[in-house]
Amino acid sequence: MFPCTSLPLFYRQLRSEDVVRAYIDRIREVNPLINAVVEERFEAAIEEARKADVLIGETQPLWLIKNYPLLGVPFTVKESCGLRGAPITGGSLARKGVRATVDGEAVAHLRAAGCIPLLVSNTPEYCLNWESYNHLTGRTLNPYDSRRTAGGSSGGEGALIGAGASLFGVGSDVAGSIRVPAHFNGIFGHKPTAGAISIHGHFPMSTDEKFARLLTVGPMSRYAKDLPTLMHIMAGPNASRLRLDESVHTKDIRILYAEDMGFNVGHLPVDDDIKMALYRAVQYFKGHGLVTERAEFEHMADGMELAFSVLQSLTDVPSIFHNPDNPKANPSLLLELARCAVGLSQYSLAGVMFYVILGLKNFFATERLEQYQQQAAALRKQMIVSRMDRTHGPVSCVIRRL
Repeated sequence: MFPCTSLPLFYRQLRSEDVVRAYIDRIREVNPLINAVVEERFEAAIEEARKADVLIGETQPLWLIKNYPLLGVPFTVKESCGLRGAPITGGSLARKGVRATVDGEAVAHLRAAGCIPLLVSNTPEYCLNWESYNHLTGRTLNPYDSRRTAGGSSGGEGALIGAGASLFGVGSDVAGSIRVPAHFNGIFGHKPTAGAISIHGHFPMSTDEKFARLLTVGPMSRYAKDLPTLMHIMAGPNASRLRLDESVHTKDIRILYAEDMGFNVGHLPVDDDIKMALYRAVQYFKGHGLVTERAEFEHMADGMELAFSVLQSLTDVPSIFHNPDNPKANPSLLLELARCAVGLSQYSLAGVMFYVILGLKNFFATERLEQYQQQAAALRKQMIVSRMDRTHGPVSCVIRRL
């Protein structure tokens, strides 16, 4: 019924309560070092685990596997993804005390499969940074080196899973928010195709239909083989369209790779050790019969500009300056930037800088903006055509740029 996974408990061999308590103990051990937890629900999780154990003891295994495939398995949730009763502040001081009234749809599907949420984890303010800092919870640190970032915006999830304090978690991604923390913390994450997993219940959200093509909710896990099962469950009614139970043969996969995205003054050079790791991966694929070739996509060097052109085309951009108690408040961007410089702003520097860039109407001239949007559409089309190449089959892209 479900793709191969390491997740389901061996019925009647492991008690859910023991597993849940083990992860709680680990969370308590590592969180003082990584600061990844926004709020826990440990007592409720233990009670839910006890109920799962009773159900396991009284019910036929085949029925349980069919109806509750992940019964009693603990997991964690990015604070932006909606866990009923837990904070959903977006790391914003103006939203302090706001709690989710319902589960986000992806979280609801996991709970319906029997999973037990342990906590909600840290994000940057409004998910607007590649590290996880906000004025409510502070900064999440990397479990391998506390001098370094855990990444963002799903940095709390990345740090917990990387520290062995969570088996898997729910993350979200627009521009790397699952993929960056997965890379930084040595775990696995997947940004699905837009629409494969519902984003209902996520915060922040936009009324612009284009936003739903940018934001996705997806799984993050310690083990790669768990991703298909998590995708299957989190997708709910869309799961049958994903064809995750179909075998993929290596001879049908073409690997495209690139050492970088091309020259751009805004790009940092890729470290040599990362390039060497990339070459080793390519050689491994080639040695196992996969077709490998360098990626030659047009306009990749302007990737950052293309991304901002898409964001600037949105008609409804969620704003950190929205105050539920004073909806008409409209702080000055430059004033807030000055306050950030002296540590007096209630908003994070990364959040303010994002809106400063969006607020600069001349950041792109109108003609240049339209050109970037056309290039972005052309690049997307080129990638789709390459992916559907009838000669070589499916394509997997391996592109590194840090």
